[in-house]
Amino acid sequence: MSLSLLTAQYFQQLDPHLLTFPEDKHLLHPTTQETIYNTLFSESHAANEQPLPPPAYRTRVLKRLITKLESLLSNPEEDEINESLLEEYSTLLTLPKPSSIEQAQQLTYITYTAPPEEDDHNSSPSLSETNKRRTILTSESRSAIITAGTTGHRTWEAALHLATYLSSTTAGKAHIAGKKVLELGAGTGMVSMFCARYLQPEVVVATDRELGLMRQIRDCAERNGLVGEGNGGGVFKGWIWEWGRELSRGSGEDDDDDDDDDDDDDELEKVGDGEKVEFDVALGADLIYDIDLVPLLVQTVKSLFEKYAVKEFLISATLRNERTFGAFLDACGA
Repeated sequence: MSLSLLTAQYFQQLDPHLLTFPEDKHLLHPTTQETIYNTLFSESHAANEQPLPPPAYRTRVLKRLITKLESLLSNPEEDEINESLLEEYSTLLTLPKPSSIEQAQQLTYITYTAPPEEDDHNSSPSLSETNKRRTILTSESRSAIITAGTTGHRTWEAALHLATYLSSTTAGKAHIAGKKVLELGAGTGMVSMFCARYLQPEVVVATDRELGLMRQIRDCAERNGLVGEGNGGGVFKGWIWEWGRELSRGSGEDDDDDDDDDDDDDELEKVGDGEKVEFDVALGADLIYDIDLVPLLVQTVKSLFEKYAVKEFLISATLRNERTFGAFLDACGA
């Protein structure tokens, strides 16, 4: 269990000081160290289905791991640190170190692992955890708050809470199963892609106003098996939507090719079976962060109910500023 947790935390790129290593007696065992190397650091090992974190992150994790292993050495004749781990650390130390600005602007693939479903808490731990893992890969700039004029290049806490509720509770899954779902301000697309991949919706449309974000979402949708047939392929869409305007049916892909745009529009029309596009449920996470955007947000939410037949809107918010949150509640008539 501890190695599974460590793997999930590592590919989500938690701060190295927050990583959960196996118990000391297990960590020092040669088999455990070999498994850690193969799973977390080997670029060629078959276990690595996800892209490895950037070198700077791997270096920090290895530094903490090796320091911990060194503190556990008590018998020089029997205890040792895995040679592959030491060689990898030495190799990483020789690489040029990017500046703090370069690290903040760098996009990297992040893999999120959903917590166990409610039924899984009582299941036998002997079941294959690997087969049951539900993961979604995103492309993010983890160190940046605002990049290219948008906050959407990282997955924020409210999105994690919303995805956890939807993915791990019976009530949450009932909001999505068999429904037409739209997400406002999808950002990295993590919530939308997870719903499309695992929660059996009729369709999920992730929306954002930034073309660059939609292109990143498209790339990640392919990596998550959401493009083409099977594994949720065809269920997931990405559309441009700037709040206060009409919903655009374009994904922003291949903008320089009119023929491609026409094909894309034809595909998106299928969402409503040739009729007016309607949705059952709308999602939003961490949308209430700027008091100047509250009127546009509320106007857009109202249009979801009035123009797109939305029946319920689930919103997850981090309370950063009580004045901003209060303005949202007032505008909603709460």
